[in-house]
Amino acid sequence: MMPSEGFLQRWSRLKAEPVAPAPVEVVPAPPAAPVAEPQADVALPTLADAAALDAASDYSAFVGRGVDASVRRLAMKKLFADPHFNVKDGLDIYMGDYNIASPVSEAMLASMSHARNIFARIDDALTPDAADAASPLAGPPAAGEMPPLPPPDDDLSAASPALQADDQAEKLSL
Repeated sequence: MMPSEGFLQRWSRLKAEPVAPAPVEVVPAPPAAPVAEPQADVALPTLADAAALDAASDYSAFVGRGVDASVRRLAMKKLFADPHFNVKDGLDIYMGDYNIASPVSEAMLASMSHARNIFARIDDALTPDAADAASPLAGPPAAGEMPPLPPPDDDLSAASPALQADDQAEKLSL
């Protein structure tokens, strides 16, 4: 490394130098395990076997490869017909029948009676005055109908001569 070389110069020089590839070690592959042939003496389950299943039976043979779809379907139907799998979770939001509306009790209606006038009060607050309601699309009032403007305060116009000088300078520069 050169003593006068800065960080960025050293970094640039190192990036520009070609990098020698690392030697790759060739690892011999382990011998492949022989593929086990399916045993011919194990018979695939039948519909009669699936019909004889109960809750304590072993269902693993019915979900293996080569099992007929109708046999598998019957075995799964028997498995999930067990009442153990028919327990509904109380937290399941889809388990209720929302087509059946439960009637509102008299006590609940009495507790909701305070809310009857809420919307009426909001409507009253949003309704314009009768004069405004008579002509909602009327244009701006005529010049004779407008109230006169108050006279300008002399204090405001005389109080800021510096602002007036700035305004005059802007007008001259335009």
